[in-house]
Amino acid sequence: MHEHGIARQLWETVLAEAGKNNISKITKLTVALGEASGIEKDFLNHSFVDHIFAENKIAENAVIEYEIVPLAAKCNACLSDIKPSDMSALVCPNCKSGSISVISGRDTYIKSIEGE
Repeated sequence: MHEHGIARQLWETVLAEAGKNNISKITKLTVALGEASGIEKDFLNHSFVDHIFAENKIAENAVIEYEIVPLAAKCNACLSDIKPSDMSALVCPNCKSGSISVISGRDTYIKSIEGE
């Protein structure tokens, strides 16, 4: 379960940002979870709630909200936006180029931290 390691890395970011902003009690985290990140939301949530929050008083009773970031791509040749449903062939549905860049939906990061 690699989600636990990812949760720990995200938690390091949370603690650093909380320190920079003088937050002594975290009340809410918003996690952006890429649709194509390969991370299971339930496993990530379990790692946060049952392990990290349980070990850290700063996050006791904190709420976690997840925002799913949809997969999106752009053709590097014709600059067309490519829908996820059209990406199965890994070629641009408009110009048939194989030069495609994923522009969102693969990353997972802390979107916001709320606290006092």
